[in-house]
Amino acid sequence: MNILIIGGGAMGGSMALRLFSCDHEVAVFEREKQTNNMLRDRGIKTGNSLEELLFSRDVVILAVPMNVEEAILEELNFSSTVMDVASVMTPFQKIARRRMLRFVSGHPMAGNEFAGSAGWDVHIFENRPFLLSPSPFANQDDIDTVIEITNCLGSRPKIVEPLSHDRMLSRISQSIYYLSRAAIVLGRGFEEYTGPGFASTTRLGKQNQEMVVDMARYNGSNIVESLKEAESYLREVRMAIESGDLEELNKIIQR
Repeated sequence: MNILIIGGGAMGGSMALRLFSCDHEVAVFEREKQTNNMLRDRGIKTGNSLEELLFSRDVVILAVPMNVEEAILEELNFSSTVMDVASVMTPFQKIARRRMLRFVSGHPMAGNEFAGSAGWDVHIFENRPFLLSPSPFANQDDIDTVIEITNCLGSRPKIVEPLSHDRMLSRISQSIYYLSRAAIVLGRGFEEYTGPGFASTTRLGKQNQEMVVDMARYNGSNIVESLKEAESYLREVRMAIESGDLEELNKIIQR
C-alpha cells in the first residue's frame, strides 16, 4: 500500500515506522527539519511539497493537531482514502460530508505523554482499540484499507458512531485529564515522596497541552457535562467526610 502521513509527531511518526515495517511504501510530510532527517535515517521518504507527496497515494493519514486538520480537510483536494487519528470525530465528519470526502475517522486508544519524535513507539498501538467511523462517502474499499492499516499496527479496529464516540471520550479520557491535573496540583512540592500510584494518576495530566486545548475547542460541550458530573460526585464525597458520615461515604464509594 502507498501511504502518506501528514504529521511526523508522536502518533504520525509511530505509525510511519510501524507501517514501514509491514512493507508498505510510506512517506511523511512534516515541516520540522530535524524530524524529517530522523525519518529519512530510518528509511521513510519525506518531502517539502505536500501537493507532490499527495500524488498517487492509496491512503492519506492526518496525524496533526485538530485545528490544522480542520484547515487541511477544508482546503486540500483528495483523490484517495483519507483517515485521521483525532480524539474527536463529529466536527471533521461534518466537513468530510460537506466536501464528499472518502473519509474514515480513526482514533487509536493509545498514546504517551511525550511530544514529537520523543513519543515515537512502534509498539504503542499493539492490542489497543482503534475506533473507526466511516463517512457516508467512504466505500467498502476505503474501510478495508483503513482496517488493513489498523491490523498492521497491531490494533483492534471497532466501528463506532461519531456522536457516541465524542461523548464517550469526554468521559474516559478528555475530562480525566483535568482530574489528573488536579492530582498534580495537590501533590506539588511533595513529588519526592510519591509512589507508583501518584505516577500513574498524574501521567495523563502531562500530555501535550496543545492537544488538550484542541479537545476543549472541538468537544467542549461534552467535556463540560462530564466535569459537572465529576464535580457533583466529589462534592458528595467532601460533604460526607465533612459531616463524619462514614456510612454515607461507603454508599457513595460503592455506588
